[in-house]
Amino acid sequence: MNLFKNPKKEIRTRFELNLLHRVQAMELTKPPEPWVNEVIIAASGVDACGWDHDENIVLISSSGYSITQPITGLQMHRDRDSQLTDDRISGDYLTFKIPCNDQEISIFGFHAGDGIHITEDGWSLEIIYPWWPRASVLLENVYVHPYEYLKNASIIDLKRLDGRIKAGFSPSGQHLLIMGSGGALVYSRSI
Repeated sequence: MNLFKNPKKEIRTRFELNLLHRVQAMELTKPPEPWVNEVIIAASGVDACGWDHDENIVLISSSGYSITQPITGLQMHRDRDSQLTDDRISGDYLTFKIPCNDQEISIFGFHAGDGIHITEDGWSLEIIYPWWPRASVLLENVYVHPYEYLKNASIIDLKRLDGRIKAGFSPSGQHLLIMGSGGALVYSRSI
């Protein structure tokens, strides 16, 4: 018995379905070398983030902002003034002027920009939805020769993050950050 009056025909190609099944078969994991240092930043209501001039993490939430060191996870500054934080976000929601030091930084997030998705040496971050609506973050080096999509890719275990996700590399490519409303997951390269 057909419960739907107008059942839709599958619109994905065989190639797309095979790709989907390949991704769904991948295990959630930590990133590969050289992304060995992990920091989890617990927060709530995070809406955007960015990197200050020293590549510290700036998390912007409905209750202010914080600055955290990416290698140690040490919170360097926290301001709970939500009005001041809102006032320092640009009208196009692409920059934030940090109140404690007046640095203007680019931001990415749910209503902001999209972050840096590739490094100079070919590491690439991609947000995919193999188990929609659950987001997954795919990390791979696209400069590996010969390159084949997914062959050497990792799907990062997002730990405590769920729901909407944004991801981006720091400007130097030394750190990668995955942001959700519940905080951030940060990986840094071994030095």
